[in-house]
Amino acid sequence: MEFNILWLLCQRRGEVISAEELFETVWGEKYLDRNNTVMVHIRRLREKLHEPARNPHIIKTVWGVGYKVE
Repeated sequence: MEFNILWLLCQRRGEVISAEELFETVWGEKYLDRNNTVMVHIRRLREKLHEPARNPHIIKTVWGVGYKVE
């Protein structure tokens, strides 16, 4: 799942993708409110990429909107 998330973010580089869209595209299921599955997987991806938690350089969080890779 982590690879699929990263792949999608890289394919749409520079574009902000909501957690809802990431979940529905990668998992193929309907996103439910307060679902933190995407957030947990993003955190694990950042750990594997050795990204600093407070200032990530690869996977950026756009607060209230989603995630993007620049």
